[in-house]
Amino acid sequence: MLYLVIGLVCTAVLLSCLAGPALDRLRRPAAHPLIAISCWFAALAGILIAGIGIVAVALLAPPAPGHGLLEWLRNCLPHHGDEAIIMAAAASLVLLTACCSRLARSLPRLSRAVRHRRRHWETLRLVARAHGRHDDVLVLDHPVPVAYSLPARERAIVVSTGTQEILTPEEFCAVLVHERTHLRQRHHTMLLVLDLAYALLPWLPTVRRARKTLPLLLEMAADDAAARACGRRTLVDALYRLAATPGVAGALGAAGPSTGALTERVLRLESAAMGKPSRVVRAAASAFVATAVATPLLVAGATIVQLSEIC
Repeated sequence: MLYLVIGLVCTAVLLSCLAGPALDRLRRPAAHPLIAISCWFAALAGILIAGIGIVAVALLAPPAPGHGLLEWLRNCLPHHGDEAIIMAAAASLVLLTACCSRLARSLPRLSRAVRHRRRHWETLRLVARAHGRHDDVLVLDHPVPVAYSLPARERAIVVSTGTQEILTPEEFCAVLVHERTHLRQRHHTMLLVLDLAYALLPWLPTVRRARKTLPLLLEMAADDAAARACGRRTLVDALYRLAATPGVAGALGAAGPSTGALTERVLRLESAAMGKPSRVVRAAASAFVATAVATPLLVAGATIVQLSEIC
């Protein structure tokens, strides 16, 4: 039992403190962004599972009030001293209060982000018009070049008249492929999950690094799809023309979140390091994903099962 608890804590520490610096190297151009994205989210999932397991152990381990639930009142309680019961109850109350406080502060933030996107979309429907040739595009009458996407059931891509004027038809096609990739691969949902993880556990190094790295990797994944469909040079020219595009909260734009990120993306597109990952890289990534998720899940499950047999 003790070894299982130590293993669960060690798993949480390794994923929380060491996985981030190791995975941050996968942002380099030689890495495939989809592989890096899967590894990052596997690490975040493992941290969440391990954290839930640790909280469950803290609440269910004897003589904590959660141990044995109703059976605890009849059988387990007499076996422990009054001081131990009071200390366990106080510690459990503090832990529950801290967890509920984090959730109470995080869930409204997620709800506000969803409401903001919905209001933005409703406003666009009033001021923008449908594109004549593309069923999923809204056109905003504005000279500033803008191109971004929002998670919506219809007309999820927004472009301005300024974008249509400065881009060639081939560059405009590349931008549309880029935004459609964001929507098809559910990148907006991934960003919401990332924001929620950061709101819950902002002090963990892996979570902090993921918040900085994953948005760029999502843009690189969309870049790969656009480059395959329309060519690297075409996409690079389009990105240069959209470099001054202002960011839109809750949206994913082709120009990216910052100038530094855009520069890194362009350098990657212009390099020769965009080939398919080797079998070794794919095997290592698959092993990491499986280990990061399965290990905390199995250890947490085994620990909780052991707790049910201990009084």
